[in-house]
Amino acid sequence: MTFAQQLTLVWKRFSPLEERLIAAVRGVLPPEVQSTFDAQTKAVNRVQRGPEWTEIAFYRLRRGRPDWRGVPPFPRTNEFPLAEVRFGAGGRKYKSRLTCIGGHVFDFATTPSPRDVAFLDWEGEPHVRLVESPLDPAAPTPVEPVPDAWKRFLSHSRPSGGDWALHEPADVHRVTLEEGEFLLLAERAGRDFLLYRVDPPPGAYFVQLGPDARPESLRGDVGVWTIDLGLGPEGE
Repeated sequence: MTFAQQLTLVWKRFSPLEERLIAAVRGVLPPEVQSTFDAQTKAVNRVQRGPEWTEIAFYRLRRGRPDWRGVPPFPRTNEFPLAEVRFGAGGRKYKSRLTCIGGHVFDFATTPSPRDVAFLDWEGEPHVRLVESPLDPAAPTPVEPVPDAWKRFLSHSRPSGGDWALHEPADVHRVTLEEGEFLLLAERAGRDFLLYRVDPPPGAYFVQLGPDARPESLRGDVGVWTIDLGLGPEGE
């Protein structure tokens, strides 16, 4: 991305990447919610991009606070993944997923980092699919695929593993980093994180020691490396 391209984001709401992603998602939405989707994306007045653009969040702000009043919501108002877009640019393949919260679009999570291709044309046609319908207000919040080994570990561990806060399966959420999509299983002081990679498969455990550090793979069974991390009763 050139300096001139970065400057255009000062007065433009969306980068070319975001415009293409929005258009791709609109094309797979049920016709009855396309106008709602249009109203929501039109209302976005703040785009927050992470350092690597792996997470791009959309906000409608008033007086510095999120405020979607007056903007029509989807019938479904819990948190759910709406659509997935797979595309190619700059000789690489990317996957982006749009999540909704509170009946409105929230963020695109993309792997690997799309920052360097944000202003490039896509190579070929994208593959787009609707992940969850926005029409059913009674649809449950999707459950993340927490590994069975972690569930077993929780059943034999104390509620908080020393300095670590251990997340129950219902509280586990997904985060997107340059290395892929991960489930956040535990955290320590908001700085260190225990992660489980769900994409690309196969799944594997990682630890991130520091918010700016790269995740490091953990080898062996859960019970082996939890001793070193001090997560469970073995670390007492």
